[in-house]
Amino acid sequence: MAQQIQDLVASIRKDGIEVAQKEAAQIIADAKAQAEGIIREAKKEAASLLENARREIDTRDQSARSSLQQASRDVQLSLKKAISDQLDRLLVAQVEKAYSSSDLVGLIAKVVASLSDVKDYEVQLNQKDFDALAKNLAAALSSAIKNGLEIKAVPSVASGFRIAEKNGASFYDFSAEETAALLKPFLSPAIEKIVFSQAK
Repeated sequence: MAQQIQDLVASIRKDGIEVAQKEAAQIIADAKAQAEGIIREAKKEAASLLENARREIDTRDQSARSSLQQASRDVQLSLKKAISDQLDRLLVAQVEKAYSSSDLVGLIAKVVASLSDVKDYEVQLNQKDFDALAKNLAAALSSAIKNGLEIKAVPSVASGFRIAEKNGASFYDFSAEETAALLKPFLSPAIEKIVFSQAK
């Protein structure tokens, strides 16, 4: 009987161990499968996060490049305008310098010589040039003055001169500003080529 009890206990123990081992094996298999699933999902999520990060970096990089290109264009345009404005001022200054010399008498004489009927016109100068050039103008334009041309100082002329109809209907403006504006289109292509060819 004692032997039977021992055999029964051994049998129960063996059956219990086998069941426990099967359950343990199943738990381990389930845990491994779950771990593998978690690892797969984690890898997918990591790949997705990495792809999103790459896309965001590419977008930011493209945006930064666009901003840099726009800033570069803005700087070039601003620089071009500043240089153009400075050249305009230099051009006006050079024309004013030329007009303040005795060459102004010769220029006025050539313009007056091109008029069809001088008696209808007057030469208008600023007071300073009128005072400085009156004698030379009178000598250079003596025949035109005899035919009715007048020479006057007027406050509205800052530099250069104007040839105006006596009735005030129209005038030809030879001021430094107007002359520079007339010359500018002829200078611009050359200046554009020299100064701005690298900016394009």
